[in-house]
Amino acid sequence: MPYVKIETNQPTDEKADQELSKKTSAFIAGLLGKQEQWVMAAVRQGMPIAFDGTSDPAAYVELKSISLGQEDCPGLCQKIGDFIRQEFSVPPDRIYIEFTTINGAMFGWNGKTFR
Repeated sequence: MPYVKIETNQPTDEKADQELSKKTSAFIAGLLGKQEQWVMAAVRQGMPIAFDGTSDPAAYVELKSISLGQEDCPGLCQKIGDFIRQEFSVPPDRIYIEFTTINGAMFGWNGKTFR
């Protein structure tokens, strides 16, 4: 049940956000080896974000998943940074990525939790 949220100050339109959400969903499913049916992806562009005192291209990414291993985060960071650079034109030194492992008993779907 991975969830990824990308917020960036790069301008776009609603249709582009929908397409990028779908592309992001497929990317995360492949990256984590999960079925895409369990991935939720949200993309918000055009957010007012200042980083290092400028409004140059920047992004904030959250990736949450059950049993996300701390040892996996460095490799995930590199691959997600490359994806953000390619799709959103944000350089890796202007991207923060927050990784969160979720206890399945504390996360619900379809009227029940995952444990």
